[in-house]
Amino acid sequence: MFGSRALSGSAILTLLAQPLMAADCPIERAIYAEVETKSELHFRAASGDNTPVSHGFSLIAKSAANPLDGHVIYDPDIERPVAMIMNNCPEGDVTGADLAACTVWKGIIYSADKTTGHIDLLPPEGSGAPDSLLLPGFGPAYAQSSFGKSLETAPWDVFEFKGCAS
Repeated sequence: MFGSRALSGSAILTLLAQPLMAADCPIERAIYAEVETKSELHFRAASGDNTPVSHGFSLIAKSAANPLDGHVIYDPDIERPVAMIMNNCPEGDVTGADLAACTVWKGIIYSADKTTGHIDLLPPEGSGAPDSLLLPGFGPAYAQSSFGKSLETAPWDVFEFKGCAS
């Protein structure tokens, strides 16, 4: 009846049982987990068209009562995406000192492919999510923050793809 395009029941179950691959999930819906502290990065679409922010995300950590706000801004001077994780930053007209006081981590964010080992910059929104993310210096910066001082184990700088938010 369906010719060569018909799928058997076992083929359908096999397809349904396949784990979601990172590339099947757009980066703006990707969830990444860090293995040491079980912290997670939950990406979301950047808000608004008239903003320098290229990605938005939240850091959800057991040591923080509330998610920490994160965003990525492409820095044309260094031609790299610079990510920042912030805690209760003031809004409006603020000074550099104000921002420094509420910034938990700031750095270039990289993506990594598990199969090839290729390291690249964070892809733009609309692209498939990378297998993992590398946030150089995140672990030490978080461990020195008010959230990390009580941790028995410092987080690592690598976050692995965990899933895709609906």
